[in-house]
Amino acid sequence: MPMSETELVRLALTVKVYQMDHGSSPTKICKSVVDEDIISNLPEALRDKILCCLPIKEAVGTCLLSRTWRYTWASMTELMFRRADFASGNDSADDDRRFLKFTDMFLFLHNGPILKFCLNTVANEMVSTGGYLYRWMLMLSRNKIKEIQLQTSIRDSYKVPSSFFSCDELEYVYLRACVFTSLHLPPPSKGFKQLHTLRLEYVTVEGNSLGDLVASCPNLEKLNIRGLCSQSNINIRSTKLKVLKIEGWFTHLNLHAPYLTSVWIRLELSSDTDGASTTRCNFNLSPFIASLSDVETIRFHGHILECVEREFLILKQPKLFNRLTEISLEINLGDLKEANFALYLFQHAPNLRFFKLKLISRNSMVPRVHFWESIDRDVCLFQNVEVVGLFDFTGSFAEFGFLKLLLEEAPVLRKVGIIDKGLDRTVLKNLLKLRRASKDAEILILEACFPH
Repeated sequence: MPMSETELVRLALTVKVYQMDHGSSPTKICKSVVDEDIISNLPEALRDKILCCLPIKEAVGTCLLSRTWRYTWASMTELMFRRADFASGNDSADDDRRFLKFTDMFLFLHNGPILKFCLNTVANEMVSTGGYLYRWMLMLSRNKIKEIQLQTSIRDSYKVPSSFFSCDELEYVYLRACVFTSLHLPPPSKGFKQLHTLRLEYVTVEGNSLGDLVASCPNLEKLNIRGLCSQSNINIRSTKLKVLKIEGWFTHLNLHAPYLTSVWIRLELSSDTDGASTTRCNFNLSPFIASLSDVETIRFHGHILECVEREFLILKQPKLFNRLTEISLEINLGDLKEANFALYLFQHAPNLRFFKLKLISRNSMVPRVHFWESIDRDVCLFQNVEVVGLFDFTGSFAEFGFLKLLLEEAPVLRKVGIIDKGLDRTVLKNLLKLRRASKDAEILILEACFPH
């Protein structure tokens, strides 16, 4: 098995140490790996690359190799600090102190630009991390930082330091367990003009700080937010955004990003003891969908379809989503409002290839409707659909009607995968008897969970 880049670096450094200890050339022992002192004679940029492949404690240890290597670690351009590298198996608090002191001293002694800074304390609850972060962020803001990744414990949340917004050369940002406020956000005229990717996890948003942050990133292309918590009115507007993913709990969301190619929104709502949603979300879902022009993938999960307006289909100029090839919905096919929304997508996506539905029943008191049986068959549906996944299929009247419509209207359908919720044999027999427009269509009863 070929060695990894890190293993090769360690082997080469081991040979170098052997040379120092024995005062002889290592070529007779390991000539195929390294010639005498070849590593020390490498260009500075290549030596920096070598150190960046090593755990940071080992990178600092190279200062013992020779005078040439004594201060090489102090100019490393990519830094990764992992709390796990300092685990001794004894006193966790003592390990925390050693890790924080090491990181603090390293940054204090560092000389030169820092292009990438990664911090990983995700497996450890370090209450004192926040205080150090403010000092570290101030140091980074003065070092032309281009990438920041802070993977902190969700129990160790912190307010984003004001110095973070002075890192105006950032291109990639990943923050975890943080709080955004509008107090220190830069004006759009300054902002992060080079930032193309923003990832946030378990983030609390106060006011419209998230919308203001996006507005300060004129070239942002990817926005990925997981574990969002907000009770404020969030307004996100961007004409450069291509990929959008938002998962979490929010009460007000207004989106305008007409050039998205991929959109994934999952809305969580708080529930009472009976499982009923106690909070509603005000989200401009209908005009948001109607404004999209380049979308290729749509995923709406959780309670997001409860935000659909009943008058959604009353559009002056229905548009085609010619690039839309994949749809994933968490939907109640027996709810007229949600069913109308799904039908709108299916009708206006002529090149749809694949879709999956997680089938739910949010309201057991909804009367039986004949929505899917009443669809005008002159309207072209599912003309290019090849693969369909139906999850938590119960065989209800609405679900059975939808499946019947799909099989009768999809001429190139190859597979329908069904994850059922205890269907009896009578329902299964009826499924297999359904007429199919495609001679290659298969119905597969599977066992799996809803993929995210």
